[in-house]
This record gives sequence, structure tokens and C-alpha cells, in this order.
Amino acid sequence: MKRYLYLTVLMGLALVLGSCWLTEPVYPRPEPWLCSINSDGTGFRKIKKVDLNFGTTGFWDIYMTKDNRIIFYGEKLWISETDTIRVEQITPSNLVLFDKPQLEFTRDGDTAYFAASRDLYKLKLSTNEVFKLTETPTDYYWAEPILSDNERFVAMRGYWGKNDSPQTVYSYIDLTDNSLHNVFATNYVAAPYKGKIMEGLNNFVLENKHGFGSISFIDSTYTLHQPYLASYKNMFETTSDQRFIVTKYVQSAKSYAIAIDLQNYAHYELGYVNEHHSRSPIKVCKDANLVFYFDDQRIYRYDLDTHQKITVIGPNAEVDVLSVIMFAPTWDGSKVYFYADIVIK
Repeated sequence: MKRYLYLTVLMGLALVLGSCWLTEPVYPRPEPWLCSINSDGTGFRKIKKVDLNFGTTGFWDIYMTKDNRIIFYGEKLWISETDTIRVEQITPSNLVLFDKPQLEFTRDGDTAYFAASRDLYKLKLSTNEVFKLTETPTDYYWAEPILSDNERFVAMRGYWGKNDSPQTVYSYIDLTDNSLHNVFATNYVAAPYKGKIMEGLNNFVLENKHGFGSISFIDSTYTLHQPYLASYKNMFETTSDQRFIVTKYVQSAKSYAIAIDLQNYAHYELGYVNEHHSRSPIKVCKDANLVFYFDDQRIYRYDLDTHQKITVIGPNAEVDVLSVIMFAPTWDGSKVYFYADIVIK
């Protein structure tokens, strides 16, 4: 009897140990969350686990308003408070936004410009009123508006022709009378990828296939300041003091965030960025000279006044950020909101 019990115990132990050896470890599955964190790396918070599409087929970026509400940019614009996400659509149902996100705010935070359904529009955030600024003919549409430093002009890329092979032109609208103008009348300058009118400098700063340059509004002279520093039609923002253009360039199949000083056209490399999961891997604060960007698993903050970089969030004991899909800092740079695939430990 004792021998039988002994054999039974041994067989049970063998089964338990065998199951331990054969069973593969179970890892937590990543989940999509909208989160926030203070820009010094403290105060991480999960806000909402959600598939952010709001019943549409397109959703591409997020933005923060001056009063710290969050705007979701997709085929429509939605807005929500940040404590509890309850979205409200703020663009008319008949408008379809362009799939290259570009939402330009005035410094007072009450007005935003965007392109939708071929035309340029103005949104008053205090009332959610939308105003049409252009009348665009069929087979022609505007995209990627960029507001000038003194907020009189909006530069934008125009497309016309067939969708499979559209032609492009860069133009600007004078907001005092809604008149439309070409950026340049001569054809010796390669077409801009993106550009911005700098009224204080009397020029139009731009990126094209040659690099970073400018066109004088005084004599139409084109100057190439930084050859081969091109963002490839993706990223072009100015800092709050209008001194730096923040963009990115590609080298050896990697993308890097850079800042170009408009006082002397020197450039600073901020770091490597990952754009596999996001169309906007770099964001610039509206009220501070801070740049936020992310690589594979980290969000960084770069201070252009001190040229200091810190890690806002990365792999840690609380959470692993596997991929940042989109993100937006507050205007003062004190907090970052981000939508990411994360693993809670």
C-alpha cells in the first residue's frame, strides 16, 4: 500500500513538473489606450481604452486647444474635455477633412484653420462656427494650411487634375480680403513641399527637393540655406517665438527631428523619430519653445532655449509603451496626451 502511494505521489509530481516545463509563459497583451503624462515624466494616467474612429473610416491625429480640450482629427473634427472623453463633432457632416492632418491655431486659441472637401475653412472654437474661405473649382483642392507669423496669411498646397497623378502649386490667402495669390511667379524654384510666410522677415521659408530655403517678398530672390534638409512633405512647424522651424529629414533610411534657426539658418539635430505608426511623430508647443517627439518606445521633450532633452515616458516598472500612434502636448508643454499600444504590468 505504501509503495502504491509512493508511486502515485511520484507520478503526480512528474505531471505537475512536466506541465510547468511544457506550458509557455503568458505575456500581457498590448491594448490601445488614450493616456496622459506630465512632461517631467510624473503623473502617468490611463484615460480611456478605446478604438478611436468614432464610426468613420479615417482618424489621423490629435491636437490640444489653448484651454486644454482635446481635438480628434479624422474625416471630421471632434472635441472633448480630457477628464472624461465624450466627443462632440464640431465640423459639418458634409465636410470631409484631408488625410494629411494640419490644424493651424491663432495665438489666442479661438480660431483654427483646416482643409476639407477641396476648400479652406476657419473654425471658431468659442462657438464651433465654421466659415468657408475659398471657392475651389472641380478637380482642384487645397491641403495643409500654415498660418503666417503675424496671422495675416495662410499658405497652403494646391492640387489639381486627376487623383492618380495630380499637379501641385503652392499659394497663399490674404485673410484681410480672402484674396488668393501664388507664392512665386517665376518657375526657377522647385515647388515647395511645405512653407510658411514670415511677415517679420519679409520672406517665405520653404522646403523643396533641394533643401531648406526662402523667397524674398521684396525682390523675389530665392536663397538655399540648408541643402538636402527636406521633410518630404510631412512636418513643418514654428516655435512659439517664431525663431525656429521644426521639421525632419531622412538619412540612411532613418528620420530625424531637426530645428532650423531663422536668425542664422543653423540647424540642430534633436533626435531620431519613428514614423511607422504615426503621421505626426513631432509636435511643437504653441506657448513654449518645447519640441516633443518619439522613437520606438519613448516620448522625448527637447527644450530649444537650453538645448536639453529629457525622456517623458519609456519602458518602466508601471507600463511599457509599445508604439505611440499619435500624441499632442498642451500649449505650455506641461503635459502630453498620447494614444498608444501599451502593456500594463
